[in-house]
Amino acid sequence: MKKIIGVGNALVDILVHIESDKVLDELQLQKGAVCFTTDEQQRRVDEQIRKLNPVISAGGSAANTMKAAAQLGLEATYVGKIGKDDMGRAFSQALREQGVIPVLLETDAAPTGTASTLISPDGQRSFADQLGAATLLQAHEITALPFRNYDALYMEGYLVSDHGFAQAILRQAKADGLLTCLDLASYNIVQEDSAFFRQLLAEEVDIAFANEEESWALTGLPPREAVRKMAGWCSVAVVKTGAQGAMACSGKEIVESAAIPVPKVVDTTGAGDSFAAGFLWAWFDGRTLTACLDAGNAVAAEMIQHIGATLPAEVWTAIRTHIQ
Repeated sequence: MKKIIGVGNALVDILVHIESDKVLDELQLQKGAVCFTTDEQQRRVDEQIRKLNPVISAGGSAANTMKAAAQLGLEATYVGKIGKDDMGRAFSQALREQGVIPVLLETDAAPTGTASTLISPDGQRSFADQLGAATLLQAHEITALPFRNYDALYMEGYLVSDHGFAQAILRQAKADGLLTCLDLASYNIVQEDSAFFRQLLAEEVDIAFANEEESWALTGLPPREAVRKMAGWCSVAVVKTGAQGAMACSGKEIVESAAIPVPKVVDTTGAGDSFAAGFLWAWFDGRTLTACLDAGNAVAAEMIQHIGATLPAEVWTAIRTHIQ
């Protein structure tokens, strides 16, 4: 069994459906983006959310990928930092329930972080994040782990804002012979730091995952040209194009896979994260690049038909049967 270790911001997802995007305007949130809120802004977000029957689950981009990877059959470990509080304990338990091995560093200096996810009528998500304890995670706490026991490291792009942190972890993993994987996280994150993202891809990353907006923020190019440009920096580049599917490039080879039609998009939370898990599962199974995209699309198609990034056991059984 292949072993993958994920590193990210440990956040408890708080998900709500909103009736219209006017709510986003009132809260000064950009649709489809991640906003790291001030205390006052988060207070207003919390007030709005309490009115809307929130659903709470363990989240964070890399955690979502590790949950899906574990359900697909990889041995998945997740590393993050939580507060010594009920939210942190709930986060740890939720990972275990999904088959993930949690390596959670605790602190009493800050509470467990939260990601308030506002889901628009079209299924698009907008995030109001308070990172809390997640911001206290240190690179040396991760590089001290026995990377040589793993086959791959997966990092979420939200961590790239701390250049030294991201570079140290990816560099150590690569030196220890792991396949290094980076998800670009969010287009506004990439836009603000595109030069360093390009440097990371060129120096430390084997497989890079992006959606259409993120690849544009990184390259200024449409998807097909962007995926080729990205693959000039790293070994394999993947660009997800929503309802159109996804494409990947390795060397001179560009392949595409159409999205699987679904009756209704309920919530896109975790879709890209679970896509990455499906892709990597197929990659470690020795499948072609096209088959890796197919597996990613199959997992993502199921994810967007449910609220949140945690699927029922019977759905995972159906997914495993479908992609075998």
